[in-house]
Amino acid sequence: MKSKPVKFGFTTVYGLHTIKDSKPLWDKLRRINSNQQGPWLAMGDFNAVLHVTDRQHGSEVQDMEVKDFKEYMMDTGMNELQSVGRGYTWTNNHTYSRIDRGLVNTEWMMTMPSLKIQVLEPLISDHSPLKLMITQGHTKKSRPFRFFNCIADHPLFIQQVEKAWNEGKEAGKIQTVWHKLKRTKELVKDLNTKHYKGLEGKIKEARKELQTIQEDMSNRMQDTELIEKEKIMKQELEKWVKIEESVYKQKTRVQWLKLGDSNS
Repeated sequence: MKSKPVKFGFTTVYGLHTIKDSKPLWDKLRRINSNQQGPWLAMGDFNAVLHVTDRQHGSEVQDMEVKDFKEYMMDTGMNELQSVGRGYTWTNNHTYSRIDRGLVNTEWMMTMPSLKIQVLEPLISDHSPLKLMITQGHTKKSRPFRFFNCIADHPLFIQQVEKAWNEGKEAGKIQTVWHKLKRTKELVKDLNTKHYKGLEGKIKEARKELQTIQEDMSNRMQDTELIEKEKIMKQELEKWVKIEESVYKQKTRVQWLKLGDSNS
């Protein structure tokens, strides 16, 4: 941590949805716990309920559903971090469950007992993200303009490139190519400024509007009008999020986003 001289272990959890398939998860977490030195946080989608109150408007929680989870907590002495925000972390607009959480060991509670997890609005996912604030934010540095592939998907891109490429008649082959490339660069910058600049702001605004709808749905869970509004807003947000994801893929060259799951 930058905020204090503390090192901790972090495990990301993605649990399978059946009791039988989840058993290897508990065994693996037990092994990690036994080998872990210092504070440890295991956070993510456990795909399992821990208490009978962890599911609303669905089938009643059975003892066998919480048995393995409770035994794991007792065996390891781990604690669930206090959370703020939503009371549930997953929904299909019919059933509301709390299956995402953060678990910490005794060393964590002795070192950082006051840290909490914020359950955010799910937006385009059916899961709510979990947010743990541990450091101060930092000011972003300005960066030079770069060409991102999403700009090439704009419907005016080919037309404008052809126009820029065919303008002017410079003497000399190298000089001609140089001027064509320069005009094309200005075109790309113009398209980016008009249609993609402030991408974070567009996503933030869409998320804010979707969050407002979903907050209303918390009180009116089966309101068909709100469900339809949420569907339309999710599509709008998903469009901008896919553009953002395309930018991140290009920046980091991460292949998992292409070859792995759909990031839903």
